[in-house]
Amino acid sequence: MPLFAVERDLSQVPPERFRADLAGLVVACTRLQSAGKKVRYISSAVFPAEARGLCLFGAEEPQWVREVNDEARLPFSRIFAVLDLTPTGVRRDLSRGRPPLRPPAEAPRSWEPNGVGAPGTGGGMPAELARWSVEGRRLLDLMGGWLDDAGRLGGVAAQFEKERGLLVDEARRLDEENAELRTQRDELLEALHTLAGQMSRASDEIVFRFGGGRGAPGDLTAR
Repeated sequence: MPLFAVERDLSQVPPERFRADLAGLVVACTRLQSAGKKVRYISSAVFPAEARGLCLFGAEEPQWVREVNDEARLPFSRIFAVLDLTPTGVRRDLSRGRPPLRPPAEAPRSWEPNGVGAPGTGGGMPAELARWSVEGRRLLDLMGGWLDDAGRLGGVAAQFEKERGLLVDEARRLDEENAELRTQRDELLEALHTLAGQMSRASDEIVFRFGGGRGAPGDLTAR
């Protein structure tokens, strides 16, 4: 199942409030699944230093992820596809193949003015919150691996760019040397033509002097 990440602005939302409101995603996924839409909520992570949150979903269609968040009334900044690079051999509970979360007994609505959605409204909430916390850390570890890979790829790309620059300079130098060689070749050909003319005139002079004056040098009619 394809993966999608939902980015949220948490600059005005306390982490505990955000954690409690996530229960609405589970209920929304259950409602869409009952309608035949294959979508599930996997986990969430918060970046306190940047006041941002990320929620990971699995869905056959990206619009279903949007419908889930609209149903749960959770504002978001954007939705983008995620590539799962989990190596083969990793336990299923550490990969995206783990089973979806079960909805709590009572799902709160998010960011409602009446204050609904405070922690502790559902009987199973503490266990679910602990699970979300563990899965959030796993998501952060996975994202950290992606950042490391991106850093390494950036270094390789920089090295390739440097080598490309060296090859461009070498090609430019070879072009200049080739142009210089062509100029020297043209000058040599011109000198050879001049020398050939001089030798032809000298040969005619010799024939004229030692051949009894039969025709002037360069005059071929008398030969």
